[in-house]
Amino acid sequence: MPLAVTHVLIPLILVDLYRDYFSKVKFNLHYVFIAGLAGLLPDIDIAVFWVISVFKKIPLNEIHRTFTHSLFFLLIFIVLFFLTRDFNFKWLGKKKLSLDKVFLAISFGVFIHLVLDALLSGHIMPLYPFSSFELGLNLIKEGSFGGTFFTGLDAILLVVWLIHEEINHKISDYI
Repeated sequence: MPLAVTHVLIPLILVDLYRDYFSKVKFNLHYVFIAGLAGLLPDIDIAVFWVISVFKKIPLNEIHRTFTHSLFFLLIFIVLFFLTRDFNFKWLGKKKLSLDKVFLAISFGVFIHLVLDALLSGHIMPLYPFSSFELGLNLIKEGSFGGTFFTGLDAILLVVWLIHEEINHKISDYI
């Protein structure tokens, strides 16, 4: 399955590219950061597993890739997006962020996580808890390239994105 870094980098890179090349309005970089972090959110079920396993012996697959990897989990953030239209707040006391756009960024990160898990390795249950139907193309088998595929993917994504940021935003000026 894609590693945590992949789940952060892919939505972060996609939102950053959208911001740089397609958006007519340049939006706050905090939304890019939030989308990247939200790419990890569906794997919160692993932390839930750790807590539950202290009290009860339960296999990981009974918790992981169930509810938080369903369309209903994604739907929570989409609904919050619509419910919080035009509600602004200060981020760390400096920048104003729009709460609806925060939930939009979270929705995007969660969506990309589900797509990555369904496409690359394993499966998701998109209609859980109402159905145990599994969806997954399993394009990259577990153990591919001696088990180094996803680690290599993380490294390549990070390096390519940093090169892009240096070329377009001169990030070395901030070091």
